[in-house]
Amino acid sequence: MRLTEDEERMLAGGYGEGYRRAIEILVSLGEFYDAERLVPVSMAYLVEGPSPSEPGQATKWLEDMADLGTTFRCPLSTAPLEGGTFTDYGVHKRLGTVFAASGGGHPRNPFVMPVYGQHITAGGTAVTHYMNSYIGARSNTEDFLGQYSAAIVGKTPEYGFHLSEKRVGKTLFDIKVGLRDETDWSALGYYISRTLAKNYWDVPVINGISPADVTNDDLVAFSMSVPSYGAVVHTLLVGVSPEGRTLEQAFAGGKPKETYVVGPKELTQVFDTFSTANERPDMVCFGGFGVNLSISAVYQIARLLEGKKVSGDFPTVAMIDGPVRTVADMTGITDILKKAGVNLGMPEVFAERGLEASAWSQNAVISAKRMGWNTLVFADAKSCHYIGNQNIEPVLKHVDECVQIALTGRIEG
Repeated sequence: MRLTEDEERMLAGGYGEGYRRAIEILVSLGEFYDAERLVPVSMAYLVEGPSPSEPGQATKWLEDMADLGTTFRCPLSTAPLEGGTFTDYGVHKRLGTVFAASGGGHPRNPFVMPVYGQHITAGGTAVTHYMNSYIGARSNTEDFLGQYSAAIVGKTPEYGFHLSEKRVGKTLFDIKVGLRDETDWSALGYYISRTLAKNYWDVPVINGISPADVTNDDLVAFSMSVPSYGAVVHTLLVGVSPEGRTLEQAFAGGKPKETYVVGPKELTQVFDTFSTANERPDMVCFGGFGVNLSISAVYQIARLLEGKKVSGDFPTVAMIDGPVRTVADMTGITDILKKAGVNLGMPEVFAERGLEASAWSQNAVISAKRMGWNTLVFADAKSCHYIGNQNIEPVLKHVDECVQIALTGRIEG
């Protein structure tokens, strides 16, 4: 890699041992991907997360860096204010983090946003996809060390989706089926991700969907699902993505190397993948693995449950947080859900069973195995995918179908 004089000084320890360690990681990463140089990053969405094999090692690494007097050189480095399982408030504060409600690794209601064309580093695949695809910022998805080192140095290796030529469409997905809700969007994301599998650099161009029919919640649902199977973190939705206003722009005047048609049959395949012969679930969960509810979904669930009571044979959980939870609390939606018997997050489920919440993951997918659950119903494909990796039967249903299962206690169809 070609390093500037200032970068060479940092690599030689001229700014201290902490910065030397961080830039050494970035140089190694850049050389692996044949990057020619480092480029400045304008923002960092930081999530300490469970990338290391032992999450506690992530905090220890950060504490070591802080002890060395290291702080973030990236102009704006944000981390979620909510107490996530692996987020350590104290060490982030020492490093110079700007805390934000839902401002870390999630694309739902980010507190701050980058500007088109800016290089950023992001700690979650969902937020990376959202910023790449719908804002036009530039980011790869990297592990804990990559994202935090970039925030510390204020730069990142210029490879992958930081390069203009790598952001151009490579494959075409022609959509021939209507998408009725966020569940369908999550199913579409999963289908595209599974179809591309390891070829996640082959930027998918999605055509055939009218921009007038798309909501931001749809884009968030898609962003949470499309990286789940094959790590796709950049797509171009024709007429919506700033780098894909037209089909010609999306492919930079070229032709797709492969074209896939997605019709009712292909979408149904995803629902068939996540189905069961069991009649009774062990849990119905709205939201799940890195998936929280949109305000529109919360209103829909409340409308369908108002004045009713869910089955007491299993927990029904709604994952509501950040600004959505604030709105739900202030408008009485939270009370409607509680009166219906809905648990607002996993801690309530643990408390009802006499379990100490702090000893368990707040994530429904991660907790399921330890709880001895076998059949779980979700309204998003991402949670279904990850729960399926634990040899647990995931069931994908639309929100209204999930509500019906929660009320009757039975899975039908």
